[in-house]
Amino acid sequence: MALLRAQNASVAMSSVNWCETLTRLQRNSPIVSAKKLSSMLPGVEVVAFSQSEAEVAAELAKLYGALSLGDRACLALTHTRKATAWTTDKVWIQAKASVPIEILR
Repeated sequence: MALLRAQNASVAMSSVNWCETLTRLQRNSPIVSAKKLSSMLPGVEVVAFSQSEAEVAAELAKLYGALSLGDRACLALTHTRKATAWTTDKVWIQAKASVPIEILR
């Protein structure tokens, strides 16, 4: 979050990615709740996964099948918002998503 604050960035996350994040955290620590995740990610806007984003995500699956639904949901939201996707997954660079992608590590 320090990186986000330092860049004064507006951060949005697909509801699909919110679910994915919460699921993974709860596997490792059953005491993590949605409220706890919200407190860990203050200011992050959770955006409903729309029909148009679902259609973009489906197109991405045709172009690059190695991307998960969560990956494609993030890229679709990035496309809709004309934003930059941030990830640690280098396989995204190979995807023909037509959106700016920044690899964080």
